[in-house]
Amino acid sequence: MADLPWWSWISVGLFVSVSSAFFSGPVTLFVWVGIIFVVVGIAKLVMLFVLTPKKKTQKEKKPVQQQRHQQHVRYCNTCRSMTHPQDRFCRFCGVKL
Repeated sequence: MADLPWWSWISVGLFVSVSSAFFSGPVTLFVWVGIIFVVVGIAKLVMLFVLTPKKKTQKEKKPVQQQRHQQHVRYCNTCRSMTHPQDRFCRFCGVKL
């Protein structure tokens, strides 16, 4: 069974107690039932704020930007493809660099 939120307890309690107060007579029991509903709703509201752990606000961390070092780009003399500086042979055509 679903747990009713605090606002529903308070609204039902206010409706029951106010409507039965206008019909004064043998329905005074419902005034008290409505007041009990309001008290339960207020208690749930207080418990919500007291027992719920507070979220700590954390500053948004920006990622550290690393300095880029320039890579020495080399090109194959035969096929003009880009090669890495540590390559001794072209990865595409196999010619010695």
